[in-house]
Amino acid sequence: MTRTFTISAIAVGAVSALGAPVAAAQEPTLKLSGRVQLDYSVLDADRADFDVSAGEARTIRLAVAGDLSSAISYKAELATDSSGEVSATDVYLDFAVANGWELRAGQMKTPNSFDEITSGRFTSTYERTAFSDAFEFDRRIGVQAQRSGERYTFAAGVFGENLESDAVDGGTALAARGTYAVPFGEDGLVHLGASARYREQGDDSGLIRYRQRPYAHIPGRVISTGAIADSDAFYGAEAAVIVSRFWGAAEYGVTDADCAACAVGDPTLYGYYLEAGMILGGERTYKGGRFDRPKVDAPLGEGGNGAWSFVARLDSIDQRDGGLDGGELDTLVLGADWWPTAYSRLGINAFWNDVSYGASTSGLDPAFAQQVVAGTESDDVSGVTVRLQFDF
Repeated sequence: MTRTFTISAIAVGAVSALGAPVAAAQEPTLKLSGRVQLDYSVLDADRADFDVSAGEARTIRLAVAGDLSSAISYKAELATDSSGEVSATDVYLDFAVANGWELRAGQMKTPNSFDEITSGRFTSTYERTAFSDAFEFDRRIGVQAQRSGERYTFAAGVFGENLESDAVDGGTALAARGTYAVPFGEDGLVHLGASARYREQGDDSGLIRYRQRPYAHIPGRVISTGAIADSDAFYGAEAAVIVSRFWGAAEYGVTDADCAACAVGDPTLYGYYLEAGMILGGERTYKGGRFDRPKVDAPLGEGGNGAWSFVARLDSIDQRDGGLDGGELDTLVLGADWWPTAYSRLGINAFWNDVSYGASTSGLDPAFAQQVVAGTESDDVSGVTVRLQFDF
């Protein structure tokens, strides 16, 4: 926790230096919020001895947020899951500084990727794009400057390790993201954005590895590069559109790895997704450079039956380049959700994975590792995940 307090002290000094306006004293405020996501997944593979049928508490979170003054706000959130371990997610202070700028200090997500920045409550599919996990977009302790307007957002920061890390020298990251939304038609918009991140491992954090699951969160990984890089640079482009009850989104991300364990050159890894969806009885909404809570026209119990949303997503990640064979994964997801209210969700995602096994067994599910050892080149993994979700 010492690192968080140190960064906060730096932020306070920066606010003073920038000459933040002095406002009248304000009584602190507090708002309690939380979420519950319960999943049940069934998966099997054509070739691997892999058959999963299990449930999990994907996440249970409780947060407090509010204002300490007219110029300082805060958020602190704890999370647990089926493991029973409790960890800190967002823990930060926001300081209002000059000319509409804010300074955020504490633990937060690095500003990368439309899909990653969108809350897990409102993502179109239950799992984010494969490259988001493989390239490890995560929460870190840091300081971030940010500003937003009616149509734009911008954030950039410098970060250390995660609050839960035991590493003394866990490495650093620099990240930035900018977005712009253009009105489209009477009630639509087009979102455009880009982000970048450079990270470097510390002496205590080991080499970076890139790996991914067969969509569902319950099984282990199906492809992996093994530990190979001591630093990397990510570049991503993103776009989204909302027109009436329809929406679409797409991203493309590239990571250039500085490979300390590769025999031939430094590899480039990439991933992308394309999705399209529609909602009946409601609206897909957008706020602050991300998808936001859907609007339900007639909630259950208030004269209606809620809203229904449907989505199709094609997702791909390629971890093969030069002398590196970390495998490939192509995924098709079809999803349907019932939103009884804007704060509750019950639905299903069906998915089909086309797997090209890599050369490494590092961190793989044992069933998939056996296939790599046996020299199997490809496999098909399919399944469904059912989710019950509510928040307040």
